[in-house]
Order: sequence, then C-alpha cells, then structure tokens
Amino acid sequence: MTPSRFCDIVMKGGITSGIVYPAAVFEIAQDFLFKNVGGTSAGAIAASLTAAAERRRARDGSMDGFNRVADIPNYLSTDSRLYHLFTPNASTRSLYHTVVSLFGRPRFQPAWAAKWCGLVWAYPIASIVGGLIGALVLAATLVGHAGGAWFVAGLVGAAVTIIAGMTIAIVIALVRDLLTRLPKNSFGMVTGVDDADRTSLAALCTWLTRELELTAGLEPGKAPLTFGMLWDAKRDVGAEALPKIPDDPDVNLEMVTTNVTWGRPYKFPTDVMFYYDPEELRKFFPDHVIEWMKQRPRKARADHLDEAAHFEAAAKQGKLPLPLAADLPVIVATRMSLAFPVLLSAVPLYEADFSTPPPAGGVRVLEPLWFSDGGISSNFPVTLFDGPLARWPTFAINLAPFQPAYPRKPDEAKNVYMPRTNAAGTLPAFARFKDMQGFFGAVADAMQNWNDNTQIHLPGYRDRIVTVFLDKDEGGLNLDMPHAILTRLRDRGAAAGKLIAGRFKEPSTVAAFSQHDGCAASISSLVPPRAGSTGVARRSLRGSDPRHRRNAGPPIPNRPEQTCRCRCAGEGHRYDRDSHRRVGNARRRTAAPIAAARAASESGLLAA
Repeated sequence: MTPSRFCDIVMKGGITSGIVYPAAVFEIAQDFLFKNVGGTSAGAIAASLTAAAERRRARDGSMDGFNRVADIPNYLSTDSRLYHLFTPNASTRSLYHTVVSLFGRPRFQPAWAAKWCGLVWAYPIASIVGGLIGALVLAATLVGHAGGAWFVAGLVGAAVTIIAGMTIAIVIALVRDLLTRLPKNSFGMVTGVDDADRTSLAALCTWLTRELELTAGLEPGKAPLTFGMLWDAKRDVGAEALPKIPDDPDVNLEMVTTNVTWGRPYKFPTDVMFYYDPEELRKFFPDHVIEWMKQRPRKARADHLDEAAHFEAAAKQGKLPLPLAADLPVIVATRMSLAFPVLLSAVPLYEADFSTPPPAGGVRVLEPLWFSDGGISSNFPVTLFDGPLARWPTFAINLAPFQPAYPRKPDEAKNVYMPRTNAAGTLPAFARFKDMQGFFGAVADAMQNWNDNTQIHLPGYRDRIVTVFLDKDEGGLNLDMPHAILTRLRDRGAAAGKLIAGRFKEPSTVAAFSQHDGCAASISSLVPPRAGSTGVARRSLRGSDPRHRRNAGPPIPNRPEQTCRCRCAGEGHRYDRDSHRRVGNARRRTAAPIAAARAASESGLLAA
C-alpha cells in the first residue's frame, strides 16, 4: 500500500560510510513518501538513488525502485565491488594504492609494517631502485666471508640500508605524483570512469549512472535521469525541459557542492550560468550523458541582450552552457557533490572573470572553476529544506564515531541513537586526542563542521536526527571493507530507518493545540507549497515530546486524564497532564511567531 504521508530527508557525507543509507531509506519508505531529498558527498549518492526510487513509485506506484536501492549493500559487499568503485586512473594508480595502504584497514599486525608493505606494493619500481645500495652492501657482506660480529654488523647494515633506501625512493616518487600527476588528473586520483575501459560498470560514475536509470525505471544507456524527470515523474522523457521547478514537484532533489575557486558552496541544481567542456567531462561521465547535454543546449534569453554573444564566444573556445536545471543529468550534480579531495578528482566548469578589465579584443577567456566535495563547506546540511512553517517532518541521518564509554554492541539497534526527550541530544561530543595528528584532525573537523555541529544540537533539529555510530574500521576511507563489516553496516542502517520511521509513524493533529487561544487554527492556510522545517516552526507546531511530532497532538494514550486548568477551562477539554504541560510551553514560546505568520498571511506576504 502506498503511504499517504510526506517527509523530507537529508543525509551526511562520509565516503564509504554511505553504505548505511540504502537500508535506512528502504525502511522509511514503507511509511512515508519522500518529497524533498538532499545530501552531501556520499549522502548525495544516497539522495539521488532515493529520489530515483521515489520517481518510479510516483510513476507506477510500485516499490521496485526502493527494493533495488535496498539491495545495493548486498551487491557492493560481494566480490570487492565497493573497493573497485574507486577505480584509479592509470597515471594515479600508485598514489591510490598508497592512500589505501596508509588510511585503510591494515591487512595484518603490526599496523605500521602493513602500511610500509603497502607502500612497497604501490611503488614497486621505486622500491627496487631504492634498495639497490643496500643489496650491494648485503652482497659484499656475504661474499666477504667475514665472521663473527663483523658479519652480523654487515647484515644489519645491509637491512637498514635497504629499508631506508626503499623508503626514501618511495617518498620521492610519492611527492612527484602529488606535485605533477595529481594536478593533471583534475587534482584527484579517481575521475569516476575507467580510462582503460569506459564501459566498465565497476567504476563509480559508470555504475551509478546505470543504477540511477534502472532505479528510476528508465532504459539504461539511453537517456540519463534528469532533475526534470524527478519533478514530473509522468512527463515524457523526450519532452522539452521545464523552465523551472513546479510548485508541487513529485520529488525535489538538492545537493551541496563546493566551488573552491570562488571559495563558496553551491546548491545543485542551480540557475547560475556555468559553462562546460564536453570533451573534458568525458573523463567523468559516460558518453550518453555527455551527448544528452550537448543535444539539449541552453537557449539564449531574449531579455538578456548579451547572452547570445556570450554563448557564441564560449563555443569558439570549445565550451557550452550547462543545460537548464530540468535537463541537467542527476549524475552530474551528484558527482560534483561527491569529490572527496585527492581521492576523487574535482569537476571543472567554466566562467569568465568579469572582475578584471576586458581584453583588447573584447572577448573574455573562460577560466576553470573547480567543484570539489560538498562536505568541504557543509557536510550535513540539515537545514536544506527548512521553511517558515512545516507541513511534514524533515528527517536527517548523521554519522559519528563511537564514544569510549559506549562501544559497539552486538545488537545493531543499540548502535544508533535518536533523542527521546527534550533534554536529550544537547551535549557536544568530545574529540579526544593526545598527538599532533589528532590535533590537526580536530582543527580540520572544526573548520569543516562547526556550523553543522552547532545546528544539530538546537531544539527542533536534534529531535529529528538519527545518528549512526561507526568504528574506526567502518566507513570513511576504509575502501576495502570485508563482507562481514558491510553486512553489519547495512543492518545498522536498517535499524536507523526503523527508529526514525517508528518515532514519527503515527500522524498527529493540530486540533488539541488550536484549542489553546486558537493560535494554530489557521496554520494550514499559511503553509507555502514547498514546506520544509525550521526550529521555530517545528516548535510552534508540536510539543517537545517527539511522539507529538509537528504539533501538540492528541493526549498520549494509557495515561490518566483530568480536567483542563488552562485558559480553555470550562470548554469540556480533557487532557493528559504531562502532555498538556508540553503543549502550554510550546504555546508560550511561539505565540509571537505564529501571530506574525498570521499577520503576514493577511497582508498577502505568504501564499496559501
């Protein structure tokens, strides 16, 4: 049976940690229709797949898309498919194996020995060259037939020389790759398409493009899934692009990326004009995606007199304007959000620098704008769909490390957390460290996540966030996680989805709340078509008890009731004492915001 209630969802970035999301989304989809879906980095992958599945449900009413999404962890956990998604390009293969060795799960103990052996495996030629001098010392020791202490000293000296020489040679080769090969590969090791076999489904973007098309109910390899296909699920695939997002789209997908050239985040899809080089983007996307974009160029607007001239000048430089948002393939925006620095190459778009004087010929040269991971600027954009007043809940899935006092439990349902009371979820998590590596890691985390970390503890936000805890060998840069760990993360994601869906499963009504001064009686007439949620609006429509969700709701069952003693006394209103106390507190905190909303509605500032 198709659910009748809407929800929004936002998912945090975390590279391979995103393996928890498909199972969580599947559980939530049993009880809710996804209206607005968003995420960053790995969360953008899950968001795009969720939107594709919802598009298919809106089109034919089936759960086939969500069933396919739920099966993704099983698919990636076999035959090392998750590891092979990050297929490096030929020029950066050694550097990629270095990152896996240094930051991934050690294959044996001690860990330092495993990491060093991984470096030797990544740079075999450099290791051989570096070890030649030590090998000569070893040969001289063995040939010399020296005995006693001199022989032992020669063996030790040869071993030290071999190890030191190999290490120095590896470091030189590593620095060479970082300074020369990495910039040539768009400042990353993995573009997303296997340059040895462009049709290989093992590579990230090739696999994800096909998966989005199949999940959305499209024929793979023909037309890529676009934002317009999400907005209007029943619209013909080949129809002319919608000029803008409808007032009531079937599903709205948004994700965050970071324009590091301009030093600011961007939300995609966007109406901002950018240009692209079709041949350059072939390194990142399958051929049919690029051909789709070329066949649906953005047309110059009649009221922008210089736009046609700009398009013509860009074409002479081999650049085309990005298609309209409705025609933009979802995979393009997803890959722009998923670009973890160094691991995944940044995606280049182009624009002219109008802050400088025009050149003598009057034609400005388009310069690259490098779009990297959305998590650089906002790794957990929990406010992505917030609005003045909320009509349905906005769920959010957070990722966090286990705390020493609360280690991982065998029961995965105990490895996820969601506040149950108004006082819960208010305390910050400690980032403990004793060395410089930990200190610099904490500094980077503070620079990246200070805004998100502040937001998630506020009332109206913390009670709709479920946190999935991860061990050091789970998620992150652990690209080669074994089947057992991937299965564990899948089950943990399912537990998170069940928790948040169960908490918000039964709908509430504003009826009880509206009886207190009648301040919520006309709320439904104030809500705009695209309804997200803010802390103020959320508090105004419900008490602090999460079971009340977006409003005060009816009395909690199985509790003694008594006569109401508030200002509605004498109206025969009966209530639960604990529940009513929360209702009264919510009313007192939010009378002014709701009165302001009513005034705005009467003055025509808010559309019904």
